[in-house]
Amino acid sequence: MPGEQHRGQTGRQHAATLLLAGACLLAVGQAHAAESVYTTLDLDACAVLAQDRESGGILLQCEGMPDYPVFASEGDLRFDVDYGVQNNIWQSFGPFNSINETVEWRVADGVPHAAILRFFIDTGMTGGAEDKGEALVVSRVGTDTAPGCVVAVVDAKVEQANGVARGAAAMAARFDCGTDMPVAVGPEGSFAHSFNSIVPEGQ
Repeated sequence: MPGEQHRGQTGRQHAATLLLAGACLLAVGQAHAAESVYTTLDLDACAVLAQDRESGGILLQCEGMPDYPVFASEGDLRFDVDYGVQNNIWQSFGPFNSINETVEWRVADGVPHAAILRFFIDTGMTGGAEDKGEALVVSRVGTDTAPGCVVAVVDAKVEQANGVARGAAAMAARFDCGTDMPVAVGPEGSFAHSFNSIVPEGQ
């Protein structure tokens, strides 16, 4: 459910460096060991783990890859999504948002290390096209000993946005969820920068 996020500030440069390194690896073809596996995220078919009838908030456990469920939390018309295991950090966009029905898992040797999910953002301020945007949210897949977190947020209008997201995913296993901060990739003022606790690319 929505709440205050606690994240150290020392990982800004490290997180951005990891993202850029991952993008370079993918660009030169050295991330060939990873492949994409796609699963459907059907919120209506998920199990309800918790629900706050007063606020409307809900926590769902959904089918993902074998042994790696998807946890979708929705509160105040905003989503936070975890993979593998739940973490205790609320990570979402400031504006209202919803999520796509397809999860792209990045898998190496049969084990998923990252997941990519498209978010649809809508500020609801003017009712016009300028209110709406899309972004790819790249997350590290969590385990019982190391819960995951968001690694990068890529504005969908960025050139080759899917490739950039996969590049970020290539470095997800080296992302320290206790220290590093998610990196936003997109023009200044884009919806990627409206994600909570992000650092612009390259900083």
